[in-house]
Amino acid sequence: MKKIITLLLLLNICFTANAQLNKLEIGLTFGCSNYVGDINSAFNSNEDNAQWNQFESSFDFYNVNFMWGAMVRYNFNPRWVLNTSFSMSKLEGQDSYFNNPRNLSFYTDIKEFSSVIEFNFLDYQTGSRKHRIAPYIFVGIAGFHFNPKTDIVNPISQELESIFLRDFNTEGQGMPGYQEAYSRYCLAIPFGLGIKFSASEYISIGLQWGFRKTFTDYIDDISTRYVDHGTMIEWAGELGAAAADRTHELEGMEGRYNEHNLTRGNEKNKDWYNFFGITITTKLSNGKGKCL
Repeated sequence: MKKIITLLLLLNICFTANAQLNKLEIGLTFGCSNYVGDINSAFNSNEDNAQWNQFESSFDFYNVNFMWGAMVRYNFNPRWVLNTSFSMSKLEGQDSYFNNPRNLSFYTDIKEFSSVIEFNFLDYQTGSRKHRIAPYIFVGIAGFHFNPKTDIVNPISQELESIFLRDFNTEGQGMPGYQEAYSRYCLAIPFGLGIKFSASEYISIGLQWGFRKTFTDYIDDISTRYVDHGTMIEWAGELGAAAADRTHELEGMEGRYNEHNLTRGNEKNKDWYNFFGITITTKLSNGKGKCL
C-alpha cells in the first residue's frame, strides 16, 4: 500500500510539474533600439520658438542600434501572459545630424529589467494548430540603468576623450540653488504591441514594438538651462565647461558660449526609448503528461 501511495504521489507531482512547465516559455529577442528625447528634428537652437522634445517628430530613426534580450513567459491562459525579460542596447543622439548649433551629443548603454502583462486578442497556444496566431498588446513596469557619455577634445591636453557626462554636472547639479545629480537608475513604463505565431509544437516566433515612457529627462544629459561658462569652469573645470556648452566647437563660432540661464533642454518632458524586433521562444513541456 505504501508503494502504491508513493507511486501515486510521484505521478501527481510529475503531472502537476508538467502542467506548469507547459505554461512556461523561455526565449530570446533581437532587434533595434531608438532614443526619443531633447535631441530631435523638432528643435533648432537658432529659432526663438523652437519646440522641444516633440514626441511625434522624434521618430527619426537616425540613431538605431542593435538590441538583444532574454525572456520568460508564463501563460496563465490562452489570453493572459506574464512576460519577464532582461534587455541590453545602446542609445545615442547628435545635434549635428539636424544642423543644430547647440552641438551636443551623447551615447549610453541601456540595461533593462522588465515585467509586463500581455493580452492576446485571440486565443493562443504554442503548438496548437487551431490557436496558432495572435496579435497582442502589453504594459508593465521596468527598471533600467544608463550613464551618458560623449567624445570631446580636452581643452587642456587637446586630445580626444570619452567622458561620462554625469561626472561633470553639466547643468550645475550640486551647486547652491541647483538640483542634485541625477540617478543613473530609473523606472519606466513599457507598453506596446506585437504578434506571435506558433511555428512548431515547441517554437513560437513573433514581432514586437515596445515604447518606454521613462521618469528621467537625463538619458541624454540634457534637461534644463545653461550655467555661466566661467562658473562652470570653477565648478567642473575646463573639460566640464567644454562638455556643457559645445557651440564654440563649430566653424565660425569659436569662442562663443551661451548666456547664463538660456534654455538648454525641456525639463517638462521626460525622455523615451523604444525596442522593436523579433522574439523566439520555446515551451518547456509538450503538455502531454510526460515527465521530461
